[in-house]
Amino acid sequence: MSSTRRPQQHRSRATVERILDAAEAEIGALGLAGAGTRGIATRAGLSVGALYRFFPDKAAIADALARRYLADLMPPYAAAIAGLGPDSDRDAVVGVLVRQAADLQLTHPGYYRLTEELPPEWGDSPAHQVREQVLDLFTGALRRADVVEDSMDDADLRRVVGLCVETVRHTLVRAPVGERREATVEELTTMVSAYLRERLAR
Repeated sequence: MSSTRRPQQHRSRATVERILDAAEAEIGALGLAGAGTRGIATRAGLSVGALYRFFPDKAAIADALARRYLADLMPPYAAAIAGLGPDSDRDAVVGVLVRQAADLQLTHPGYYRLTEELPPEWGDSPAHQVREQVLDLFTGALRRADVVEDSMDDADLRRVVGLCVETVRHTLVRAPVGERREATVEELTTMVSAYLRERLAR
């Protein structure tokens, strides 16, 4: 991943967060191709020169957005799957995970828009690295919970989980707001739960 200059003081850290908030809004509205450092700096209330003190280019900002998203999603996801076991209510766990993903999408619109333009499978992109860590988390949890058919190898399990992750991501990035969004989240939960019941049945 690209690196940023590590902030040394509280004020610098606050400025970095302000830049990332601005980048979320700018990329969320315009996409990665349409967003520019000038627009991000304007939203953050900074000059372009001041922005470059923290991020050398737009790619570094995209990298930081991905890392911030990953830091926000891992703790709630890990907590949701911690109690997963052979006798647990898997549909309920899926419901919690989809709800968490929906909430994260609203607070990270720039990251989700980024994944539309840089598919997670593409090269060494930030989106690819986030996706790989999420797949590691979920596939490992399912294996440890002993809820997977013995005949399913690790590669197949990863494909199953990957399809669920991509379905949730693609659906949420296009989901409407308001009551229609709530209905979309519920339908997405039903669909993913049904697929996992079929593929992971023991």
